[in-house]
Amino acid sequence: MGLVEDDTILHPDIDEDILFYIHNLNEGYELYTRFFDALLIKRCLHRSFFRDLKSFREQPSVISLLDKAAQDKKNYRETTIAYLNSRFAHPWCKKTPLKKGFWRAEWGNIQGKQRNTEIVKEEECLHKLLVPIWIIMRARMFPGEDRVRRWCFDERQRLKEKSQNRLTVAALEQHNQAIEAGTLHVEHENAKAVSDSRLDDIDERAAAHAATSVLRLAAAGIILSQEPKRKLRWLIKKPL
Repeated sequence: MGLVEDDTILHPDIDEDILFYIHNLNEGYELYTRFFDALLIKRCLHRSFFRDLKSFREQPSVISLLDKAAQDKKNYRETTIAYLNSRFAHPWCKKTPLKKGFWRAEWGNIQGKQRNTEIVKEEECLHKLLVPIWIIMRARMFPGEDRVRRWCFDERQRLKEKSQNRLTVAALEQHNQAIEAGTLHVEHENAKAVSDSRLDDIDERAAAHAATSVLRLAAAGIILSQEPKRKLRWLIKKPL
């Protein structure tokens, strides 16, 4: 069986809840450490290798294969073939002896005359090392219909509440921003009013000073007309 890369078309045999559950299945790569070691995957590459395996198993075609593997073990071999023919096997598969390490990739989907005895033998060896991974993955992917449906219901409720809470928080933030903007506007108006009152006060003081100056000048004119020689030092005062 050949696998179409990035197969995102829903398989008619796959339940929607199963697909949702598998795509959200959370597990650590540490659970598969011994199997990755058997494949000679370097410890520093375990996380990357497992990420590719998860992407591979989330494809509807692979889900269907592993689901049917309980009734027909040949589906495990079909899963291995699908994996070796997919881009997810690169750069983990190779055409050189296993003693050099599974992580040194050089090939995938070798067909025809190029499929010599060495390659066929290596494919068989790879399948024996991969099938324990497929078995464990299948057990985690299909824990039972009741458990899957219960988990999907709870998860959808959680996501719904999370979305509602997010909308509530966003509304509160928008409300607070509106209040803050209104407060700033009020503060600006108050500051403007205080500034205007100060200007009015300054204008009144200036007008009083001007009036006083005019009166003093008028008085000085009268005195000068009557007593030209009188000293007028008492009229010279500092401005208010």
